[in-house]
Amino acid sequence: MIDVLERIIRQLKTETENQVFENKSILLLNGIISIFLTEISKKTGQPLKPIKTGFADYSRNRIKIERTTLKIIENIKKEIEPIVEYAGSLGEKGELNCNTKLIIQNGTITDSDFSPVKNVKKTPQKQFVNAVKLILRYIHSSELFSKISDLNDIESIETINSISDLLLKSKHFTLNGLSYSPSNGESSMILLHKELLDEKDIYLIDEPEKSLGNDYINDVIVPLLKEKALLGKKVIIATHDANIAVRTLPYNSIYRLHDKGQYFTLTGNPFSNSLKCIYNSRPELNWKETSMKTLEGGKEAFGERGKIYGN
Repeated sequence: MIDVLERIIRQLKTETENQVFENKSILLLNGIISIFLTEISKKTGQPLKPIKTGFADYSRNRIKIERTTLKIIENIKKEIEPIVEYAGSLGEKGELNCNTKLIIQNGTITDSDFSPVKNVKKTPQKQFVNAVKLILRYIHSSELFSKISDLNDIESIETINSISDLLLKSKHFTLNGLSYSPSNGESSMILLHKELLDEKDIYLIDEPEKSLGNDYINDVIVPLLKEKALLGKKVIIATHDANIAVRTLPYNSIYRLHDKGQYFTLTGNPFSNSLKCIYNSRPELNWKETSMKTLEGGKEAFGERGKIYGN
């Protein structure tokens, strides 16, 4: 079997070499004939007679154009599955998703909800598609090349180089499967929740309580912050919210004190129950009392709320 295969390979190699030599010889001969004819034409002053009618090239070009335009139109008709991305949690309301609908410009789409994916304007997109459809219609007509010229004359036609340049997108939010427009406060919720879900080593957050409801802070944000701390992430937060400043059990609290026209920075934590001035220029403060005064309005305010709430 090996011997048979080796003989077949040798024969194939020999035949291939012969075929290559034959093709090259024909090309060389045709080249020489073409040069001879050109030189004879120069010497005699007689125009060069055509050696072929050109119909084959003419037909090939038309077939190539037809196939290309058919391929473009076939791709334009394709439907694209929408992209669904998780946007964030709105607490008790449910989970918010961002839906991106993608369509290909077919020459008739004017919906203002859709905008080009790439840096292409809608007008040349539509004009391009309609020009391609006209080219296909006139593929066997003498007007074909004027239609191709019309396509090339479209303003900003150079921005369209592939089907992806015809893509249009429309984005909208859904809550529990239904279309939904989040408020400014809910947008803040979504952004913060998404940032906290992303895997990072350091989180720097400035007053996350702004625009957020206390129930959302309690149910979503505080558990997330606790989880990050347990994972050993560095979470730095500037806040006036007691839930965030106290219930997350911070390893280090930084308290900025203003007294008699001067500012002092004190640090500490609930475990040592002390706040020490970083330059030792002031006596240390009680962490719990300072936190209660700064975040809760003082011990008295905290106590009054306790009476209202009960046990």
